[in-house]
Amino acid sequence: MEKNFKSKITVIGFVAFVLAIYTGSYFYTKNNNERLLSAPRLVLLVGLEEQVNSDFERMTIEKRRAEIGSMFSLGRVLSLSQAQYDSGITDIAGFYTDHNIGDEYVIADCMEYSERLKETMELQAKSKMKASWIFSACGIIEEN
Repeated sequence: MEKNFKSKITVIGFVAFVLAIYTGSYFYTKNNNERLLSAPRLVLLVGLEEQVNSDFERMTIEKRRAEIGSMFSLGRVLSLSQAQYDSGITDIAGFYTDHNIGDEYVIADCMEYSERLKETMELQAKSKMKASWIFSACGIIEEN
């Protein structure tokens, strides 16, 4: 009788363990998907890209993040999320017509930029790409 009881406890424990792992992975995946859908897909820089990139090259990573944050709040950098892009909004300049963008602006696709960054093998070129406004605006995080 005691052996039967231990078997039941073992099976119940195993089922509880599997359910806990499944539930945890479900919520992790759900949160990760929500984060990815809210991440920028298209970004727009109001002004000259060369000037901003030359300023960013001289900054540390923390200063670049702070600067891009202030540029977002001032309306010098605008973005469309992946969810907005998936819903059919693919013209960022048209979407932000009320922001008085002007004639000098640059649009970048974060997905394409991320792929180019992965393909770039030369260390100097990769460092230069990471020091650009696009890297900071897209919030690209690379493990290394």
